[in-house]
Amino acid sequence: MSRMKPTRLRAPSNDGGLLASPPLDEADALVDANIRRSASWEHDFQGRPASWLRGQVRRQAVAEAVAYLREIGVEPPAVAEGGPDGLVVTGHQPEMFHPGVWVKNFAAAGIAGRRGAPALNLVVDDDIPKAASIRVPSLDGGRLVVRRVEFDRWEGEAPYEDLPVRDEGFFASFDARVREELGGLVADPIVDAYWPEIGRFRDGGAPLGYRLAAARRRLEGSWGVANLEVPFSRLCQTEGFAWFASHLLAHLARFQSVHNQALREYRALYGIRSKNHPVSALKSEGDWREAPFWAWRSSTPRRRPLMVRQDARTMLLRISGEPDPFLELPLAPDREGCCAVERLLELPAMGVRLRTRALTTTMFSRYLLSDLFIHGIGGAKYDELGDAVSRRFFDAEPPGFLTLSLTSWLGLPEASASPEALAAVGREIRSLEYNPDRHLDPDLTSEQARLIAEKRALAAADPAGHRERRERFRRFRAINEALHPLVESRLEAAGEERDRLAAALDVNRLARNREYSMVLHSQERLRRVLLSYAEGAVTAKAAP
Repeated sequence: MSRMKPTRLRAPSNDGGLLASPPLDEADALVDANIRRSASWEHDFQGRPASWLRGQVRRQAVAEAVAYLREIGVEPPAVAEGGPDGLVVTGHQPEMFHPGVWVKNFAAAGIAGRRGAPALNLVVDDDIPKAASIRVPSLDGGRLVVRRVEFDRWEGEAPYEDLPVRDEGFFASFDARVREELGGLVADPIVDAYWPEIGRFRDGGAPLGYRLAAARRRLEGSWGVANLEVPFSRLCQTEGFAWFASHLLAHLARFQSVHNQALREYRALYGIRSKNHPVSALKSEGDWREAPFWAWRSSTPRRRPLMVRQDARTMLLRISGEPDPFLELPLAPDREGCCAVERLLELPAMGVRLRTRALTTTMFSRYLLSDLFIHGIGGAKYDELGDAVSRRFFDAEPPGFLTLSLTSWLGLPEASASPEALAAVGREIRSLEYNPDRHLDPDLTSEQARLIAEKRALAAADPAGHRERRERFRRFRAINEALHPLVESRLEAAGEERDRLAAALDVNRLARNREYSMVLHSQERLRRVLLSYAEGAVTAKAAP
C-alpha cells in the first residue's frame, strides 16, 4: 500500500476563481472508475459482503432523503428503481457557509444530472456550531469595517441536531439586523429570501441546524436545483450504518492501531507537534478503548468519545465520563453482526446518540454510500489521513474524490492600492533613509557636495580591520543624518503614502474576503454564478 504524500490546496485568490482537483471535466470518468473499483471490492462486514452493504446503505439513504424532503415541504426528485446510477454525494455542517462551500451542492447536481440522476447532500448535523453570529461588513464614517451580527444567544457545545433556538424573537429579527448593518452595500442580499424560509420551521421548536439547512434547501429548490438531501444523524440510525459501526467496533483494536500509526505519519509529514491536530489519537484506558465515534444522551447533548471494552464474546459500550456501560453487544472480531446490529438500532429509543467522527463520516460516505464524494479544501486535507487509515484497515485503495472550492467576493467598494505599490513606497523610504544623497537636487552647497563625495569614497574603500570598518559605518550614518533634512519633506510624504496604502489594502482585504456568509451575497449575482456549475440539472424554475 502507498504511503501518504503531501498535497497543497489553496483557495483561489481571484473573484470567481474555482479550485477543482481533479478538473471538473474529469468528474464523469472519476465516477466510472469508482464504480468499477467498488464492484470489485470484496470485504466482509461481520457476515455481510461489501456489495450487499453498499446497496443497503444507498437504498436507505435515498429513502431517508425522500422522507426528509417531504417533511420540509420540498418535492423529492425522481430516483430510478434500485437507486441512482453514479451517486454523487457532498456534505457540510448546517451553517450559513460561504459560496466556496455552497458551490459543491451545485457542482454535484451538475455532475449527477449529466447521468440523469439527482445528487445527495449530507447535512452533517452531529457537528458543533462554531459561533452564534456571522461577520457582516458595513461603512463607518466612509470606511469599510466588519462587525459580528448574532442570530441567537447560547453557550455550550451541543451538536446542531440537539441545539434549540434559545431566543426566538432575537432569532426572527436576524435578517433585519443584517440589512441594517449592511447599509445597502449589497442591493439584494440572499438573507431577504432565506430568512422568511427559516420562519416556516419555527413551530414545533425545530433545532437550529434543521432550520438553517431546510431553508437553504428550499432556496435551492426555488432556483431549480433538485438534490436529494438528508441529515447525517438520520443515516446513523439506519441498519446499513449499524453494520458499518458493528464492523469497526468488532475490529477496534486493529482500527485503533492503524489510525494512530497513520496519524503519527501524517504529523511527521507536515511537522505537526500538536496532539490534537488534525485529530486526536484514539486512546486506551485500561481495558477500555476509544472508538472512532461520538456518543451522548439526548438529555445531555454534549459529544463524548465512545469507549469500548471487548470481552470474550461480547463488548460493552460506555460514554466517556460516565461510570457505567449503556449497552452490551453480542460482538467480537469473529462473530456475525446481525444481533449487534439489532441492539444498535435500539439506541434511539434509549435516548442515546451514536454518531461518526470526521474520518468515519467520510469513510462511510465514500466507501459505502457514494460513487463520487465532493470535498472542500478542509475535508480533502482531513482525508489525506482518512485515506491512509481506510487503505490499511480495508486493505483496498480508497475511492477517488473531487476537491472543490469557489472564491466569490461580495462586490464591496475597494480602495486604490496594490501590494506592489506599497512595496515600491517601502523601497523609496528605505532609499531616502539610507541613501539620501541619491535624491538631492543638483544645486548643492559646497558642504553638501563634500559630504556626498566623502560617502562615495567610503563606499569605494575596502577597510581591512574591524576598527576601520566600524569607523566607516559611523561616518556613513553621520553623513546620512546630515543630509536627511534635505529629503525630510519627501520622507514625510512617502510615509503618509505608505500609511494610506497599508490602510487601503486592509480595506481591500475586507472587501475581497471569500468567507462572508452566503446570506450576504447578491441573490441575482450568486445565483447566476452557482447555477453555471449545475448546468444540465436545473429545471425551468431557474429561469429569471
